Amino acid sequence: MLVLVGREIMAGGKSICQHEEDNVIWRLLLPRLAKKFEGTLQLVFPKEWNEQYFSWFRIIEEEDFRYELRYSFEEVAEILEKPDLVFLFITMDDQPQILLLGYSIPHETEESFYLDTLAVRRRGKGIGHVVMNFLIHWARTKQYQTIILDTELTDEKGFHLPQFYAKHGFKIVARSEAGDITMKCVL
Repeated sequence: MLVLVGREIMAGGKSICQHEEDNVIWRLLLPRLAKKFEGTLQLVFPKEWNEQYFSWFRIIEEEDFRYELRYSFEEVAEILEKPDLVFLFITMDDQPQILLLGYSIPHETEESFYLDTLAVRRRGKGIGHVVMNFLIHWARTKQYQTIILDTELTDEKGFHLPQFYAKHGFKIVARSEAGDITMKCVL
């Protein structure tokens, strides 16, 4: 079963302004993912930033990110104020499985989408590839010229991150002395 929802779980949270919840193109993602999951999938666009969604964010972060790369509640709240925000979870049986967070940024002379976070709990099943292909398709429909992201050579589990992104057309455009990498996909 596939469900598209926008939820407000707790009162008193910070409102999130994102218009992508109404974009019918996102409804096409769930059928593409359905073959990869056995339970009920939901596409959730949070309408407010609250402890419930932060707990979902944490569940995914704790599995995929080193402590120093994890966001605080306040840091996420600040990101959620960015223009043309896309912030969504895909849940299976009400448990967060995928986190996508990004926003529009001016980059040189082009309109770019900055992919802040793409995290998938179940690795090795092609789920990340499905989501990334879909994100690239979506970005083209929104007339972005590029998608930009920051990553590192390998994550804490030894996964070679630039190799994953390179399969989707991303190229390394900058490296820091600390080993951080900026990648860009020209659409």
